[in-house]
Amino acid sequence: MKFRLQLVLTLYGVILGTLVAVIAFLFLRLTNFLIYLVWDAGASLFGNPVFWPILICTLGGIFVGLSRKHIGPYPREMDEVMGEFHANGRVSYQGKIWRNLVAALIVLMFGASLGPEAALVSICAGLVTWVGDKLHFTYQQRDALIEFGIGALLSIIFSSPLFGVASTQERESAPPVNKKLHIQKIVIYFFSVSAGFLVFYYLLQLNDGPSPFANLGSATVSWPELLLLIPLLLAGKYFGKIYGLFEMVIAFATRKIQAKPVILAVSGGLILGILATLLPYMLYSGEHGVGEISNEYDTMSIYLLLTIGFAKLFVTKICLGTGWRGGHIFPIIFASIAVGFALTKILPVDPIFIVAIFATASCSVILKKPLAAAFLLALFFPIQLWPFIIVAAYLAVYKPKSKNRVSAV
Repeated sequence: MKFRLQLVLTLYGVILGTLVAVIAFLFLRLTNFLIYLVWDAGASLFGNPVFWPILICTLGGIFVGLSRKHIGPYPREMDEVMGEFHANGRVSYQGKIWRNLVAALIVLMFGASLGPEAALVSICAGLVTWVGDKLHFTYQQRDALIEFGIGALLSIIFSSPLFGVASTQERESAPPVNKKLHIQKIVIYFFSVSAGFLVFYYLLQLNDGPSPFANLGSATVSWPELLLLIPLLLAGKYFGKIYGLFEMVIAFATRKIQAKPVILAVSGGLILGILATLLPYMLYSGEHGVGEISNEYDTMSIYLLLTIGFAKLFVTKICLGTGWRGGHIFPIIFASIAVGFALTKILPVDPIFIVAIFATASCSVILKKPLAAAFLLALFFPIQLWPFIIVAAYLAVYKPKSKNRVSAV
């Protein structure tokens, strides 16, 4: 990368990080305001009835179904956007940005067990591509800017500076890395994310907004914890695989109504509403529920924690499988941490160590990106657990290469 190009991209990276932070902040503020109208103001207007989640989620299913029928399959999933970016070096935006925005607001305001990252990545990647086209950037410049924009956005949303770069760079079929170019990109990325973080958290401070990051407490590591490392890792790995099993079960159960988007979405909304009536943790992405669970798990039974964790995983797949599209990263973190705390009830070792290893293994399996999962989960836990988190993330997805042995006859 020539010096002039690097200087131009650094400047645009800073501007881009700032723009992404403003867009993310405004989107989240609008989403939270709509949630307040529906779930707080609306419920209090009718005397906070117990059946409110069933009513609102079912009503939401009608809107989600109509949105799917008339607008299309939006918001786009984050993996779809990243796949298009890696394949084409750009993200299509004609007629799609407003569709992603409207569909995402409908899904989130009616309490879906999903996060905002899918919609924000779709919107910002489309806007960055549009800017690149209008300014007549070269392919290399536009490719770099989209990458920085998505990375900055993910880092800002998840309060993890390294999560964004890992998410954009870590993929199974990645091309060979030019080390010099890679380092230069990291430098530009640093400025882009720094600008985004400063602006985003300045805006949060102005509005007293909470951070999604919750520190779960301190931990100690001794021989008893080390002896349980592999069992906890395996438990988390197979909990993560249950997520895929839920997907197959839901796809089979809804196969006859897949072509009927309104009926499909209403069925998902009804299930979400019933589960939310019994367990309020089923609503929303779960980003702020992590802190609540960590403060209250001592007063909860192992059965309640297990139910919350498995139900959250299930209801997230219900939403995705019935047309309620969005991000699943926060919900799977919440579900994994809840089940991790359940295990602390029966294992006589440090509880934070248990949760860290279990949740990391689970999220690594679901996301299929061990480094990104490790960077994301690490910020929930004390620094002395970070090496174990990285090890757990990679061991959870490790597959030994089988050697084809050809026997001579």
